[in-house]
Amino acid sequence: MITAVKTPEFRTYNRQECITFRKTAERFGGLSNMAGGYLLNVNGIKILTSEALYQTCRFPHLPEVQQLIIAERSPMTAKMRSKPYRDNSRPDWDLVRTRIMRWCLRVKLVQNWNKFSKLLLDTRDLPIVEDSRKDDFWGAKPDDEEILTGANVLGRLLMQLREQLRHGEISRQAIIEPLDIPDFLLYGQPIPPISGELPLANYTSILDFNKLVDQPISEEFSSDVSKNELDLHVRNIDSLQENLTEVKKSKQSQYDTFQIMLPYIIESLLNSEHTDKELAELFEIPLKLMRSWLNRATKLGKIKKLSKPVRYVSESQLLLFN
Repeated sequence: MITAVKTPEFRTYNRQECITFRKTAERFGGLSNMAGGYLLNVNGIKILTSEALYQTCRFPHLPEVQQLIIAERSPMTAKMRSKPYRDNSRPDWDLVRTRIMRWCLRVKLVQNWNKFSKLLLDTRDLPIVEDSRKDDFWGAKPDDEEILTGANVLGRLLMQLREQLRHGEISRQAIIEPLDIPDFLLYGQPIPPISGELPLANYTSILDFNKLVDQPISEEFSSDVSKNELDLHVRNIDSLQENLTEVKKSKQSQYDTFQIMLPYIIESLLNSEHTDKELAELFEIPLKLMRSWLNRATKLGKIKKLSKPVRYVSESQLLLFN
């Protein structure tokens, strides 16, 4: 038996009374599923955007298509990659897609807690609307310069998530359970509960390191600090905090923040190219400091600087594609 899909109610919004987003570079562009800098990890698989995660959920029975989508470095090309296969989407797609989108947003939040929770709360109590030229299901389309009309399902899901965040119904420590739907799979494997313990996306800001270890930050490497104390290969926020606490216990007066963060920078560039500004925003540090680190990493041969436009890429990534 085929269950009828209920059409969501269309609503009208005045731009002047809403938070709207269309381009990812805008003030609230991070609300978009296309926004970069919100890395995800599901089943141990790195996924660059919530858009890519959402699109993979169309094809639990086609892991090879999921791989094609996740391999794309641009969220738009990830979306376009799914188009030729959409006639073969999971049969209940129209019934479950809103639940899947809600789940994707929750994963995005817990795995990018500092950045995404702040962005959601910065919208205050205003309606959130995706301003779209074509899509009046997930967003709302312009009627004129001031009025937008559509179901705005994505905006409404974001507002719902904002309320859950505000009332403590979801927290940094939340475990996002898999959806109770048939064949909720990634690469043929069931998707397990998701936690926020993700390197890169959910670690404490570098600006808070002094508070964690109560020591001055030095740009120069201190040879007195051992490799074990720095533990350059920590893989989540807990181990990073423990590592910095060990530095504090060692009573060293200086340590090299660059040496601690270098593996994280390299890992972010394994996924895709980034500008210095994008990396500074991702790691929540001053642009000048990030540029200093990128220069050092380039001289060490760990990353490569590309031009037109200027951006950076991991040397390991170059080896994979050459």
